[in-house]
Parts: sequence; structure tokens; C-alpha cells
Amino acid sequence: GYYPSNKPGVEPKRPCRPINLTHLMYLSAATNRITITWGNYGKSYSVGLYLVRQMTSAELLQRLKTIGIKHPELCKALVKEKLRLDPDSEIATTGVRVSLICPLVKMRLSVPCRAETCAHLQCFDAVFYLQMNEKKPTWMCPVCDKPAPYDQLIIDGLLSKILTECEDADEIEYLVDGSWCPIRAEKERSCSPQCPILVLGSSDVNGLLPTPNGNGENGKAAADVVDLTLDSSSSEEEEEEDEEEDDDDEGPQPKRRCSYEKGLVSAC
Repeated sequence: GYYPSNKPGVEPKRPCRPINLTHLMYLSAATNRITITWGNYGKSYSVGLYLVRQMTSAELLQRLKTIGIKHPELCKALVKEKLRLDPDSEIATTGVRVSLICPLVKMRLSVPCRAETCAHLQCFDAVFYLQMNEKKPTWMCPVCDKPAPYDQLIIDGLLSKILTECEDADEIEYLVDGSWCPIRAEKERSCSPQCPILVLGSSDVNGLLPTPNGNGENGKAAADVVDLTLDSSSSEEEEEEDEEEDDDDEGPQPKRRCSYEKGLVSAC
């Protein structure tokens, strides 16, 4: 089969999967003869025939858990090696951050895995990595985009231990001595600042502000009345309206601004 291409003029590509000839083979005394032909494109080709047993991703995962776990002390020594001070380097590395989220599915790691040939400490989830390659085998590391075949996969024992001990953080930091510390994101403060209340009058408004004898609470004098609903230009407009009313008594009455009830107004 071929992978069709959406671009015009581009030839379809063959899949990288090997061709399964099981249904063409016969288990008998007869000889199985295979004939292979290809076009003369000026290139050389090679063919290999393998007798294999297909395994599922679950079987490969169980096998990896059995023989592919790297001891936590070896992983700790690798961390120290990564953070060892380089005398030729001008910048001293005191720590390296490692995410506990799988770069493939953006979920928390369950089986932290990486290839031995990878130079990074970041891991990906072995469960999803094997399932992905079962459907479309590429065997490429999702972190550094370099080959990561199954035979080179290891399970990070140190990070597996950290995942069981650190359940409330999505990122950790390895230190120079091989230890680690969780990095927790600061939660946003949900409480809003209280707004001060400005007293605009001494009268009782809807029973909210009782001020007997013209005095406020605790015997303090009531605050002066400040009408914030009118600006400085409102008084000038009223004077102009009064003058127009005197000049033209027969004209329509000018609009007068309604007076607002004075009470509690937030100063925010």
C-alpha cells in the first residue's frame, strides 16, 4: 500500500512497515518460493526475510518493566554527571528542571521512559509511546526527535520513585548533589481587596446609616455632603438655563437635573 499525498504532483510514499507475508506461506513439505521485482530506477535495493512473532504494546510494556528498569542510584549518578561543574564554562549550572507531564499526551507520567542514547533527563510515558509506535512505527524520541528504538528504552527508576512521593506538583528540579525538590505553581489569590465606604450624607437612607442628633457613629460628626454625580460644569449649565428662561418665558421649560438620593457609594 501507499500513503496518498495531498499535494499535487507529489508521488505517494510507501509505509515504513514491513510487508506481512504470513498469509502467503504454507507450513508443509513443499518449498515456499518468493519472487521480488522492482522497476529499473537506477538504484540498488536489498531485501530481507525475517521470521518474527508480533507482540502487542501491552506485552512490550510488561517486558520493559521486567528487564528495562534502571536503578535509582544509577539515575542519580547520571544527574550528578549532567550537573557537574565544567571549569571551561562561564555559567555554573546549579539545577535542571524536569517536567512530570508526558510530552506526547500532556498527562502526568505513569511509566517514565527514555532511550539510553538520549542526552536529556526529560522522560516520556512508555505506555503511550509503545501504543503510538504500534499503530505507526517511527521509534523517534518525542523530546529530542532522535531515534529511540525499543531495545534502547529504559525506565527511569529515580523518576518513578519521585512520581510516587510527589503527587501535588507537575515539575521538579534536580540539584547538583543529585537530590530534587518539587516546583509548585503559586495559586492566584481569589480574594478581592475590600473597597472603602465613603459616607455622603448624614440622613438615614433605607435604614442603613442611622446618625441621630447630626452626629455619626461613636459621637463623631457626620461627613460633609459631596455630590459626585455632578461635575464642575453642571453649575454653569444651570446658570445658563436660568438666563434662557428669563429671556424667553414662552419657550419650553429647560430640563432640570434630577437630584439623587445620598447614601453609601463605593469609592472603588
